[in-house]
Amino acid sequence: MRCKHCNAKLAEHDIWCVNCGRQTSLPQTELSACSSLKQTWSQFSGPKSRSVPAAGLSVLLGLIPIAALIVLFNSYIDLPATTGLQTVLSLLVKALAYSVFLPFVLVGINAASTTNSHTVELSAWKKSMSAYPRYFMFSLISALYYALIYIVCIGLPKFGSDPILRLVWIVLMNYWVAIALPALVLMEIKELSPLSALRLSYRHFHDLRWNIWLMGLILLVLNAVAFALFLIGLVVTIPFSWFAIRDYTRRLVDFELLEYRR
Repeated sequence: MRCKHCNAKLAEHDIWCVNCGRQTSLPQTELSACSSLKQTWSQFSGPKSRSVPAAGLSVLLGLIPIAALIVLFNSYIDLPATTGLQTVLSLLVKALAYSVFLPFVLVGINAASTTNSHTVELSAWKKSMSAYPRYFMFSLISALYYALIYIVCIGLPKFGSDPILRLVWIVLMNYWVAIALPALVLMEIKELSPLSALRLSYRHFHDLRWNIWLMGLILLVLNAVAFALFLIGLVVTIPFSWFAIRDYTRRLVDFELLEYRR
């Protein structure tokens, strides 16, 4: 393979040209998020019905309680937030509450990461529940991160922040998605703690951050549409999301990005 800009000879997995320093075409071709999603769907669509029972439990135990909590916190449970301390405590309570149920959705990635197929049987999902504590910690770290950037960028009562930080808040929210998605799989294939997996993803996947974010956005839209359709579509989009994240992260690892630093 040669650089399209300077014609220098490149290694098979070079993302950046060692001669001119420009990016190669790999992020738009071999490491394209859309291409990976299409490939995952082609392998998942056939046996997708076999993952429905596991996905159903994830929806029942995870997504539905989370949706109920969102409604409760916004309409019925009025947590005091008139002082800075009360706002912080309110954010911590919500972070803990959401973190209790989110692992029921995420543990499917544990089951998906232990196989090369594109099905998660109910028995495999139940077995993956042994990883619940690890996914709880992952969820809690993510929830606390969002609570922290909310305090810093949005501010507290009687202690507002600069309006420009609201734009920074949006950027940081999206940036975390691009770090967290591959970390979920790195926890399994590298047998890492949540914090170590997040650190590894941050250090080595920065050149593909846009691709990962795009994949996350597409999966979010798919699941949001499925949720709007009376939850029925979620039994397909949830397991598809497990395999999409698994397959793309494996592709990044296969391209030796964990051994590469720019």
